[in-house]
Amino acid sequence: MKLYTKILRFLFRDLYARNEAERLEIKSVSEQMHQQISELRQQNQELSALLQNTQKRLDCLEHYRAETEKRMQSDDVTTIELAHKIKLLQMSCQQNQFKLFNKKTYAQAGEDAILMYACAMLGIPFHECNYLDLGANQPVEMSNTYFFYEQGARGVLLEANPLFIPELKKQRSGDTVLNQAVTDKSGETVTFNILNLDGLSKIGDISDILEANPDAKLEKSIEIETICYNDIIETYFDKKAPVILNLDIEGLEMQILQSMNLNLYRPLFIIIEMIPYSKTLTAGVKNQELFNYLNAQNYIEYAFTGINSIFIDKLQYEKFTS
Repeated sequence: MKLYTKILRFLFRDLYARNEAERLEIKSVSEQMHQQISELRQQNQELSALLQNTQKRLDCLEHYRAETEKRMQSDDVTTIELAHKIKLLQMSCQQNQFKLFNKKTYAQAGEDAILMYACAMLGIPFHECNYLDLGANQPVEMSNTYFFYEQGARGVLLEANPLFIPELKKQRSGDTVLNQAVTDKSGETVTFNILNLDGLSKIGDISDILEANPDAKLEKSIEIETICYNDIIETYFDKKAPVILNLDIEGLEMQILQSMNLNLYRPLFIIIEMIPYSKTLTAGVKNQELFNYLNAQNYIEYAFTGINSIFIDKLQYEKFTS
């Protein structure tokens, strides 16, 4: 009996010891789990705070994106339009092999090179620079428009001197060539005086030219039909002004300008002679009457070559550069 009791006591003590060891182990594991749960809760709180901050930033970014999109849609010049202008400029440069510092100029004082630069900067392809040349004279050399003809642009050449007409039609076969005199009225007949020197023949009094240049001689006077600027635009340009108007008509510039309907037919550029005829170099002189008149019509002087001024329509310029 005593032996049996001893065995039982041993077994109970052993079982108790095992249970106590397991209890301590479970307690230790439980404490570790509690600590891990506490750490996880802390991390969860930190993550929640981070998510909240991230969401706030995303909301701000979404608001900024929406506002930016609204501005882009409401602006006069959208990103698409800007990209289109850049593309046009690139096309203009590539198609016309535009080299800023290596220009081919045919004009008397580089007027075509100046226009080339201005059109390229405004993103107007050279082949779209149509023109009206009043007093065309020679087809290539001394021409302010031949460069653009060479690039594929087309226009109307008006020349009163019949001696120039065959060569104009030959060299500028793609253009419309008119053997008429431009005045403020169409359908009239005027006397056109042809001199022996290029570019000096004109309507009306030539005594100032003969006095200034003893080499100038009157060869003959002819009667020629007139046409006005507005009728040229309506007949040959489908009632839309050309990009370039070249005006070289020996003293009748103001009369022609005042007859032009600039409310309807506004060229982007106007090239106009601004100095009186002289055999010698003229400096420090400019036709202030023409300058003031064009300024009053919202044309601003873009360049002066010493002979001609190049005016740009302020209204169209502001649209291009807005």
